Amino acid sequence: MNKLLFFCTILFVVSCVRPTDIYTSAPLVNVDSLTANFLQGLNDKDSIAIIKTIAKNAVVMQQSIILNGDEAIAKNWIRDGVSSISNIKTASLITGSDNKIAYDAGTYSLDLVSGGKGFLEEKGNYNLIWTKQYNGEWKLTFVHLEDLSQMQVVAIAKGL
Repeated sequence: MNKLLFFCTILFVVSCVRPTDIYTSAPLVNVDSLTANFLQGLNDKDSIAIIKTIAKNAVVMQQSIILNGDEAIAKNWIRDGVSSISNIKTASLITGSDNKIAYDAGTYSLDLVSGGKGFLEEKGNYNLIWTKQYNGEWKLTFVHLEDLSQMQVVAIAKGL
């Protein structure tokens, strides 16, 4: 009987032990520092620094454009866009993180070069999502930008 009780106790203890995983012991990430690092690369017009923040499987959605993967994002969004924008500012409305995912959403403003004829101010909403990679690095996996300036121009043109 004692052997049976001992065996049941061992089974109970073993069943309560969870396998370790890379996420359980990691501290929560500072979302503000992730956003600041990404924005610093944009404001410095440093394509390499920006690309280093992007995950291989990332998605960028901006207006009607959807880009999948870091190569498409680098070629069609970062390389083409980084020279035409400056003075990016954000105001976070909500941030959060756990051991696997971090997010930041809010409003942004930036200066946009308009065909070499000065700057236009763009304002809109943003959503950024980072995921923790298997090597422990946090990478940007989703970017959604909604340019509200263009919506206002369309509304004015339509007389709304």
